Amino acid sequence: MVIVDTREKKNAHILKYFTAHQIEYKLQKMDVADYQLEGADMLVVDRKQNLDELARNLMNRSDHARFWKEVRRAKERSTKLIVLCEHGGQIKDIKTVAGWHSKYSPVSGRALMDEIYRVHIAYGVEFLFCDKRSTGKRILELLGEGNGKG
Repeated sequence: MVIVDTREKKNAHILKYFTAHQIEYKLQKMDVADYQLEGADMLVVDRKQNLDELARNLMNRSDHARFWKEVRRAKERSTKLIVLCEHGGQIKDIKTVAGWHSKYSPVSGRALMDEIYRVHIAYGVEFLFCDKRSTGKRILELLGEGNGKG
């Protein structure tokens, strides 16, 4: 069964995927990330809607406190934290983030890429990217539930 953090927002497309593929899930407050398998808290997935949200979490002083607490908590617990960013398009991996330009954020793609690498190296956080249409499937694959069973 997949545990979904109660604070996870705008995830109807993911829950719809789980339901369509008969993946059992339950809503529960999580201390780290947004998704994990029940009883398997050593691997968690934190979803970001796009690079703008990721940039706010990593680099905006007023918006990143909770994210950094989760990153530190994961490291203290030896929990593998995977950040799955639903940006899609040309963003396929960390290197391609360098070419990103936001309409909303003053953060450059290059600065964001550098910060992602820093967090990856310092805290062991893995950063992956997907299209919004494949997020539910990717979460299950990452958690080891890609076989279609709940």
